[in-house]
Amino acid sequence: MSTICVLGTGYVGLVTGTCFADMGNQVTCVDIVAEKIERLKQGILPIYEPGLEEMVQRNLRAGRLHFTTSYSEGLDNSDFIFIAVNTPSHSSQGRADMSYVESAARGIGQELDHYTVIINKSTVPVGSGDVVTRIIRKNQKRPEISFAVVSNPEFLREGSAVQDFQNPDRFVLRSSDQEAARKVATLYLPLRAPIVITDLYTAEMIKYASNAFLATKISFINEIAQICERLGADVKEVAAGMGYDKRIARSFLDAGLGYGGSCFEADETVFTLNSPNVAVECFDKLFAKAGPLFQGDTVELVQPSAQRVLAFDLETGQPIFADVQAITRRPYKGTMVKINTSMGRMLRVTADHPVILYKGQHFTILPAAAVVPGDQLMALCELPAVEQATNLNLIEVLRDTDLEADVYVKPIDNTFSEQYQQFASAVPKHMLKYPHDIKRHNRMSLRLFRYLSELHVLNVSAEKLRLYTAKGAATMINALIQVDADLLRLCGYYLAEGYLAQDIGRAGAVRERIGFCFHELEAEYIADVQRILRRWGLKFIERRATNALTTVVSSRIFSWLLHNVLGCGTRSEDKALPRLVFNVLPELRLELIRGAFSGDGAVTPVLAGQNLMLEYATVSKVLADGMALLLQTIGVIPSIRTRWMNKSKQEAYILRVSGYEQIAALKDVFGDKHRARIERILAGYQRHIQPHGFKRHGAFSTLVVREVQHEDVDTTVYSMETSAGTLIASSGLISHNCFPKDVRALAHMADEAGLHPQLLHAVMEINHDQRRLIVTKLTSILGTLRGSTIGILGLAFKPNTDDMREAASIDIIRWVTNQGAVVRVYDPVATNTGREALECAGVDMEAIIFCQNAYEVAEGTDALVIVTEWNEFKSLDMHIIRNAMRRPVVIDGRNIYEMSEMVRLGFIYRAIGRGTGPAPSVLPSGDSTSAQPLLSGSEGE
Repeated sequence: MSTICVLGTGYVGLVTGTCFADMGNQVTCVDIVAEKIERLKQGILPIYEPGLEEMVQRNLRAGRLHFTTSYSEGLDNSDFIFIAVNTPSHSSQGRADMSYVESAARGIGQELDHYTVIINKSTVPVGSGDVVTRIIRKNQKRPEISFAVVSNPEFLREGSAVQDFQNPDRFVLRSSDQEAARKVATLYLPLRAPIVITDLYTAEMIKYASNAFLATKISFINEIAQICERLGADVKEVAAGMGYDKRIARSFLDAGLGYGGSCFEADETVFTLNSPNVAVECFDKLFAKAGPLFQGDTVELVQPSAQRVLAFDLETGQPIFADVQAITRRPYKGTMVKINTSMGRMLRVTADHPVILYKGQHFTILPAAAVVPGDQLMALCELPAVEQATNLNLIEVLRDTDLEADVYVKPIDNTFSEQYQQFASAVPKHMLKYPHDIKRHNRMSLRLFRYLSELHVLNVSAEKLRLYTAKGAATMINALIQVDADLLRLCGYYLAEGYLAQDIGRAGAVRERIGFCFHELEAEYIADVQRILRRWGLKFIERRATNALTTVVSSRIFSWLLHNVLGCGTRSEDKALPRLVFNVLPELRLELIRGAFSGDGAVTPVLAGQNLMLEYATVSKVLADGMALLLQTIGVIPSIRTRWMNKSKQEAYILRVSGYEQIAALKDVFGDKHRARIERILAGYQRHIQPHGFKRHGAFSTLVVREVQHEDVDTTVYSMETSAGTLIASSGLISHNCFPKDVRALAHMADEAGLHPQLLHAVMEINHDQRRLIVTKLTSILGTLRGSTIGILGLAFKPNTDDMREAASIDIIRWVTNQGAVVRVYDPVATNTGREALECAGVDMEAIIFCQNAYEVAEGTDALVIVTEWNEFKSLDMHIIRNAMRRPVVIDGRNIYEMSEMVRLGFIYRAIGRGTGPAPSVLPSGDSTSAQPLLSGSEGE
C-alpha cells in the first residue's frame, strides 16, 4: 500500500485518485475550491462517469479516499504526488497555459518536508517536467529535501474513464531518475498492462502525437463524408472497408462532429498592451504593423513580438493579459453570424467561431451558429493589475523618432548658460559648429542635450526643461507632463471637440495646429482647456466664429503627443482613447469621461422630463468600443445604439447610461453645466429601479442575446490566438479563440523547431462543426419546421455519461425550437442533467416534452433525430417506431442504422456521409393534421 496525494479533482484527478484508492492505497485529493471539496466529502461528484460515484462512496466509507483544500494535509507522508490540474487551451501557436501546473509546483515546494516522487499527469508541452522541477526547487523552504519528477501522460476518455484506467492499453513513464520511474511503475503493476519507460521528452510527446493522430483520422473521415454525400456513397461502409486493413484499423473512422476556427471581421477591436499602456486597436491595423508576414496557401500569418492583449481567465473568472502568439488573415466565403445582445452590444464572427456563454454559473463554449436568443454573453467590468502611468517624459519618448532631429531644448531659467563652461569642450563640431550659441541663446538641440547628459557633463532635470521645434517666438511645451486629472480631461476635450490640421507657413514649412472648438457660452470648458495649456507652457490664440470659440495651438510636438504617443486620432472617424487611459486609477478615468462628455455628451429627458438618461455620441467604432469598456471599469454599463445624425455622412454610435445609481455616479461629468438639473431630476425619482439588460457578476456582467442573424459573405477575416485562449473585443465582450488543443500544440512545436507540419495544420482547417447539418437535413425534407414535432433520441454528449458539456443535443434542440418546432426527447441517463442544461441554455422549455422511452418519443413526430448512440437505440423495433410517427423521417446523426433496411421499412433516411440517391420533394408542412402517404420502398430508393 502506498500513500498518494492527487492535486486537482477534475476529470483526470478524481478518476486517478479514486481508482488508486480502490486498489488499496491511501489517497488524498487536494483542490482549492472549498465547495467542491465539501461535496466530495459527502460523496457528491461534480461529474458523471459510469461506476465512479459508487467507487468514490465505497472508498470514502473504507477510509482510503480523502479530500482536502490543504496542501500541507495532502502532502503529509505521501510517497507519490500526482499533478492533475487543468491546462486550459492556449493558442494556435500551441503553448499550453502552465499557470495551474506552476501553481501546484509552487505549493509542493513550499510544503515538501520529505522525499517523494512527483508525477505530472496534466496535459503539458514537451519539456514541462523540467519546468516543474525548477519551480519546486525555487520555492522549497527546505532545499535539502530531495525529490524526483516523472512524466505520466493520461489517456482517459469521458464515459469510459474508469474502464480505461482499469484496463489500459499502456502506461507511459519517464524521468531523468530511472529509479523514480520504476517506483511509479510498481503502482500500475496490478493492472497488468504494458509500461513504457522512456526519456522525459518522448513520454510527453507520446500524448500529443497520439491525440494529434486521432484528430487526423477524424478530420480525414469527415472530409471523406462530404465527398460521399455528393457522390451517393456510404461513408460507413467506406470506413468499414478501410478498417479491415490492419495498417489503418477501424477506430476513430466515424464521421461526426468536428471543431471550428476563430475569425473576426477587420474592424473588430481588441485591447492591446504596449509596454506599459493599454490601447484600443482594430484587427486590420494590428495585423499590418505586427511584423514579417508568412504567406500560406490561403492564410497569411504574422507573429507580433512582445504583444499582449486584454483577455479573460475562464478558470478563475478574472481579467488577465495574454500573449498574442499569432494573427492570421484569410479570405472567407461563408456564413457570418451577428449576435445582438441586450444593451445594444454586437459580436459578428464566422459561423464556426467559438462563443463563450454564461450558463448556470459556468462558462460554456458553443459555435456561433449554435447561439440563440436567451443565451448570455459577458462584458468585462474590471481590469487586471497594470503599471500605473505617472508622467510623460517627452525627452525619453522622443528618443529615436523622426521628430527628434527638429526638437530644441530650453530650460525655464539660465541653467544652460550658467553650466556652459562645464560642457563646452565636450560639444562635437558635427553636432554644433558654434557651441557659444548655447550660452548666448540658452538652448540646444535635443540630440545634443541627450549626448551631453549621457556624458554626465550636463545635469538638468526634465522638470526644468521645455521643448519646441521652431526658433524665434516658438510655442514651447513642458518636457515633463504629469499624468493627472488635467491630462486625462484635456484628452477628453480633444476627443469631443478637438482636431489636428496642417498648413504651409513661410519658406514652405509645415505647421501643425491643434484646435479645441466649443460653443461660446461653454465658458467653463473653454477656461479649463486654456488653463491646462498654460500650465504646460503652451501658447494659444482664440478664433471666433458664429456662436463658437476655438482655442488654437501651433505646435508640432503637441500634435505629435496627441496623435503618435497617445494615439487619439486626427479626425472624428478615427478618434480613439489615449493609450494610457486604462493605466490610471478609476478617478482619473472618470476625468477623461468628463472631458469627452463636455462636447459629445447630452442629458436627455424621458417620461416628460420625470426621468433622464445620459448620452454620448461618436462616429468612431474604436472610440465607442473603448468608451464602453472604460465606463464599465468604473461600474457603469452603457447601452449602445447606432443612428444617423443630422448632416452626418456616417452612422454614429450612441452610448446611453440609465438607471438611478448609474446616472448618480456620472452626475458631475458635465461640470456645472448640467449638475443642478441632473440632481433635481434624480431627487424626483419615485423608485430607484435598476437598469434592465444586464446583471453584474463580479468581474463581468451578463448580456442576454436578443437576436441572431446569419449572412452569407465573401470577405476577409482575421484570427488572433492568445495564450489564454480568450480576448476582449467589441465594447468589452469576452470572446474566445479556439483550436484543437493537442493538435495545435504539436503543430507549434514543429514550427518552433523550424519544421512545417502541413498535415497537422490541414487537420485544424478540415475539422469543422457539423451539428448544423442535422437542421439542414431536416429543413431540406420538411421545409419549414414551424408546427412540426421533432423527436430527439439522446441528450448526453456521448453514451455512458450524463455529461451535457458540449452536447450536440443542446444546439439541435435550440435550433429547431427556435424555428417553431415542438421537441419530444428521451435519454436513458441524462434526463435531469439535460433538463438543467437546456434551461441554462435558455431553450424554450414549454416546447420540450420529456418522454420515458424511445417509442413514446416517436408518437406523432414528423422526424426522428439520433443524437447519442446509446446501445438501446440500436435494437429498437422500427416497425413500431414507423407506425407511431406522423411522417417517417429519420436523421441518423450517429450512423447506427443500416440504410438499405431503413429504406425497406419505408423510412426517409438521412445519415452523415451516406448517399441515398435523389433527395425527395419537400414534404407538406408539419402543421398538417392528416396523415401523409408514405413513400414506397422503390420510391425511397
